[in-house]
Amino acid sequence: MDVAVFAGGRSPEHDVSLASVGQVLQHLDRRRWRVWPVFLDRDGTFWPRREPLAEGETWRPHDRSTAHGPLRPGAAIDWLLDHARIQVVFPVLHGPYGEDGTLQGMLELYDLPCVGSGCAASAVAMDKLRTRQVLQSAGVPLAAAYEPTRPLASADAAFEFARLRDTVGLPAFVKVDASGSTVGVQRITNEADLAAFFSAFRGRFRRWFGEAQAQGEEITVAVLGNTGGPLQALPVIGIYPRCDTWFTHEAKYRKGASEEVIPPRGLSPAQLEHVQALAIRCHEVLVCDGMSRTDMIVTKDGPIVLETNTIPGMTGTSLLPQAAAAAGISFPALLDRLLDCALAQKSVAKAAPTSAVPEPRASNGGETVLSVG
Repeated sequence: MDVAVFAGGRSPEHDVSLASVGQVLQHLDRRRWRVWPVFLDRDGTFWPRREPLAEGETWRPHDRSTAHGPLRPGAAIDWLLDHARIQVVFPVLHGPYGEDGTLQGMLELYDLPCVGSGCAASAVAMDKLRTRQVLQSAGVPLAAAYEPTRPLASADAAFEFARLRDTVGLPAFVKVDASGSTVGVQRITNEADLAAFFSAFRGRFRRWFGEAQAQGEEITVAVLGNTGGPLQALPVIGIYPRCDTWFTHEAKYRKGASEEVIPPRGLSPAQLEHVQALAIRCHEVLVCDGMSRTDMIVTKDGPIVLETNTIPGMTGTSLLPQAAAAAGISFPALLDRLLDCALAQKSVAKAAPTSAVPEPRASNGGETVLSVG
């Protein structure tokens, strides 16, 4: 079966995507999958490979000699369907324009199965403020938050700092609305920190918000399966940064910067079962498919959900493959399972009743009018 693997993209997490895709391409079972890598430039241009990747061959995303392009997104999908005969897409993309429902919506228009959640779930989960609203309505425990009324473009550091401090206290975490891999997340203790955050992300993101700092055990729980079907919560991972006081981008992606322990050091069997059930609850509430990974902090009063990721990282240090391995699922078996979930998703046809389709008829003056019925 032919699978197109998308990597790169327009988001700030372009490089993280390229780091992940190497692992995916290396471990896809070539006895089952014929693999067509597709490089997405930082400007959104598509460069599908002219021929499928041979087993053992290393893909070089910037090598134009092996690529067909440049192509706009729709033309690229047309080419992949007509030439490569692809039957499923594996987007190894993170952040805006890859994980946020934009790509998923386009693939849904083509009735093309895609690994991971669909358009609606991807859009909601990518938007941290929307995610808060959805999870809060379902009774999921969250950190206290400050949600400003002014957009990031016009935010005033002195005004917003005072309101943030009075609402959630200090230190606090501020976040842009739609990003991942800890891009656009900053711990602040004073007005200068907030001003620096605004300066770094103004013009790149639309909204921001703040959350109270939660003290406790930082963990993550991955879930496999499609909402409405059997779901499996993978073993819980405890996260212990070695070089930072919290799980920064550097702590996530630099080898050895964090210690990740399965199971976490400070949780009882009952607590582990509880956070696994909570991760499944988040997966279902957001209507995720294929996979998700929910990050939490377990405080003395219980777990608090930070966010849910619909396309977790697949690098050599990423948490989803680690959790799968702890459950006895190899990397190739994990990829097979995700692709099987994608193929199991059903497209919903939205055809209007034929009785409602207007038919033309001619009026006395030769003017064409519409008649229903």
